[in-house]
Amino acid sequence: MSPDQSKESANTQATNDDGLLDGLESLLEEEGMDLDDDDDDLDDDELDSLFDDDDDSADTSAPVASPAVRSRSAGRSARGDRRSRDREAFQNLDAQMQLDPQGITISEDKLTATLTRITVDNDYEGIMSFLRGQGISSGIDQEGIRAAISKAYRGQGSYGVVVARGKAPAIIKEAKVAYHLPPEVIDKNNTSEKMTDFEVLKHILEGPHIETLKSYKGVVKPVTAGDLISEIVPAEIEVGEDVFGNPIEIEQEEELYLQMGDNTELSEDGMTCVSAIYGYAGILDNIPTVLPPIWVTEDHMEARFVYVEPPEGIEQPAPTVKDLHYLLEVMWIRNGLMEKQFQLIQQRLERQQPLPATLPIAEGTHEVPGDDAQINYAFDAFSVLPWNHIQTILAMQSAEDISEAIDNIYADEDTPTFTAFGPGQVVIEKTPATDGSIGVDVQGEKVIPEPGVDVPLEFGEFLAEDKDHLRCRAQIFGYVCLQWDIQVMLLSPLWISPDKTRVYFLNLPQGSNPRYPLLEEMQLLLKDLEVTYGFHAERWAEIREELENGQRDDSVILIAEGRPAQPGRDAAFDWAVDVGDEKKIGKVLEDGSIDFRERNLITVVQENDILGRLVPPQPGVVGKDVFGNELRPPSPVNIEVVTDSRIYAEPEDDGVIAFFAEIGGGISTSTKEKKINERLSRRINVGVNPISNIEGDIDYTTGNIEFNGDVVIGGSVQPQFSVRATGSVTIEGYVEAGAYITAGKDIIIKRGVIGATTELVAGKDVMTKYIQEATVRAGGNVRVGSYMFNASVRTGGQVVVTGKGEGKSRALVGGLIWGARGILAKSIGSPYNTGTKLVAGIDPESVNRAEQIRANMQTCNEKQRTMLERIGVPSLDVALIKQKLAFCRSPKDKQKILMMVKRIAKVAELEQSLQKELEEIAEIQRKLALQTYISVHSQLFAGAELRIGEQTKIVNDDEERVTFSLVQDDDEQTIQQGPYKGAMR
Repeated sequence: MSPDQSKESANTQATNDDGLLDGLESLLEEEGMDLDDDDDDLDDDELDSLFDDDDDSADTSAPVASPAVRSRSAGRSARGDRRSRDREAFQNLDAQMQLDPQGITISEDKLTATLTRITVDNDYEGIMSFLRGQGISSGIDQEGIRAAISKAYRGQGSYGVVVARGKAPAIIKEAKVAYHLPPEVIDKNNTSEKMTDFEVLKHILEGPHIETLKSYKGVVKPVTAGDLISEIVPAEIEVGEDVFGNPIEIEQEEELYLQMGDNTELSEDGMTCVSAIYGYAGILDNIPTVLPPIWVTEDHMEARFVYVEPPEGIEQPAPTVKDLHYLLEVMWIRNGLMEKQFQLIQQRLERQQPLPATLPIAEGTHEVPGDDAQINYAFDAFSVLPWNHIQTILAMQSAEDISEAIDNIYADEDTPTFTAFGPGQVVIEKTPATDGSIGVDVQGEKVIPEPGVDVPLEFGEFLAEDKDHLRCRAQIFGYVCLQWDIQVMLLSPLWISPDKTRVYFLNLPQGSNPRYPLLEEMQLLLKDLEVTYGFHAERWAEIREELENGQRDDSVILIAEGRPAQPGRDAAFDWAVDVGDEKKIGKVLEDGSIDFRERNLITVVQENDILGRLVPPQPGVVGKDVFGNELRPPSPVNIEVVTDSRIYAEPEDDGVIAFFAEIGGGISTSTKEKKINERLSRRINVGVNPISNIEGDIDYTTGNIEFNGDVVIGGSVQPQFSVRATGSVTIEGYVEAGAYITAGKDIIIKRGVIGATTELVAGKDVMTKYIQEATVRAGGNVRVGSYMFNASVRTGGQVVVTGKGEGKSRALVGGLIWGARGILAKSIGSPYNTGTKLVAGIDPESVNRAEQIRANMQTCNEKQRTMLERIGVPSLDVALIKQKLAFCRSPKDKQKILMMVKRIAKVAELEQSLQKELEEIAEIQRKLALQTYISVHSQLFAGAELRIGEQTKIVNDDEERVTFSLVQDDDEQTIQQGPYKGAMR
């Protein structure tokens, strides 16, 4: 056993022991005892004494030789004793032989008698008297006795002298089984795979093809009932005699028995086997067998007498009519017997005249199969418009399109026309299947005919079966068609417009006898469609009359019309000032700087200027469809205007509200849309923010800037100074090393940003000429006009580096550039800087949130462990907690545990919610990764490391005008390289 197996076995045993001990403890607890109680019946000394040896009194004082010494001493002693006994026995042997009394030995079969010795003390008469006394009287060897006595007188005693020999019995001739059959038929020792002639005949008689009998050339033995087939010839035996004169019968090792095959009988003594019927006798598997000369067809509808011409010298016995009847009875044939054929067979064989190979002697009555059901149509099923054409008509979305489709289909004069049926008219009729007539085979068994195959009435919409399931009738007025070109159905002639305001009659082309719905039939059609509004009976009567008179041939006719709903008017906010697009990006000049003239940075208003008017929505007019249902117009879009405290509102006529600026400043606005109960709602946030205009630099003359609104700086931000604004920050100059800029919205810098300790944080976009070694964090896009060098950039939008102006040959070099929605650059990397790392398809904010969730989940786990320890449970196992509750000493203790369990459940619920949020973030990240890409307009240098989603790729060779994206193939994701895509704006 291996060490692992030993360990496993030990562990299993330990587990079993623990389970057993637990069971014993439970048992003792049920009995009111504790395994750890001190009042046990046996103390430790008494338990130890149970394992002491019983033979403490054995004497151990005498010295004992070692096992090896004792073994050698015993061996030498035994050999010495044996030699002494052998010498003594040899010396006393002659004396012992003289002293033993005279004895005789009779063999087990009593055929020999042997004296133990003949010595000088014996004489002939004494020996003969001794033999007679023993009862030995047969086969005495007198000469042998005298010869042994003579030898004894010469000093040569004889020992073990055979003095009488009996006579063993002998078999003169063995018993055997004698067959009264031609030698060709007795082929008992056939060991080849080839069948014997008799086996071939049996195969023909039991097979389906009696024609093969014509080629049969084998030898047969015709027999009648009682003819001898085989018998046992007894053995000839000579009786023996033992030395006591008793006769000895021979015991035959194997007794012969006659075997009885089909259609044979044994005599009462079992010595003869005779035929039980008229037939052909032979040997099958070493067993006498008689084959009845009857062949029956597989369907048991005909029986034939089989005649095989016997070999020359053997007469064919003639069967009696009774024999033939018995034969048929044996074969269970009792119906359709041909008595005249019986007489013919008997007469011809009595005259030794040959017969045909087979003669019919019984014939059954054949069954008559039933007729299949037949389906009859009340229309020409081979002249029906194909289903795909009907589908084309029904797929149209307007009455005009339906009319055009019908005209196009019937542009060909050979197109099949429609047949119309009214309610109650028979469309399909079935002739039912019949059962047929029962037959009777030659064995008297009924032969059930194959019934006719029933064909179900297959039908579709607007058809119904009669109770007898033999007819299908139309339920409504309609045009017959074959759905999917298989199933008969009626096509309703009515079509309802998608907006449910109109019902049209489809006047499809019919044959020479067109039929149009009666008023009652039309009302039934409308009722079936639940149309309750807009139909006028008088108008339909006029239309029907026009159709019957040939005065109207429209393909689509309006017969019912509802009242369409009138849409209302959406709410609107009409701006009185030009707010433009806050996210409009300024133009990038050829040197890479930002042209502020091409960007409406701030819309400025003065005190009491009107900002705009909110026009309320106007509801529409309710309509009614043809089903009688109200048609409500779509709800108009509602607009909610949310303003800050620097804006006031005044009502005007017709519910219009005007909004005014309470102070001068810059307008900030944003719009959000959402659907609530399928109703679109729009919220416009409008604010007036103070504007801080600083003409020069941010330095010691201004100090750090912190402003609730927009900040416009005419110069640069000097080293180590900071600007914080809730709105946008616009800088005409540079951001020097060590500066810190944070904005609730955009940060726009006309020149550039430098410094490893410089940091920009924007709630929306960042736009500048260049970024060198600085740290940038943005919620929107980061757009750089010239270049980016060794920067650390993370944004929830795109990173775009256009590569204009100075340094344009190397647009993006070094650093970690992270654009959640993609990276576009004129060039990436450098032959001398291989440390460029690009990340796309991963939202930085989502990553931060995921890390926070994992930390919170870890806190939940620790909290759970602490609470579980307080209630004394090692793990969050419901069974263990239930067990803990079951063993509470008091209701108060139980309540404490329940309160703790409730807290644990709350923590578990929180953890589950965090896990769900984590999975949602992961799913969003996966989708984002598949939608984003990294694109290089010009040149990508080797050594750059790319990451999109969870996949990474190192660029090993220089590339030009390429795009990298994430491709999903089954469960595997790879970064794939393709041609350049993405406009450099």
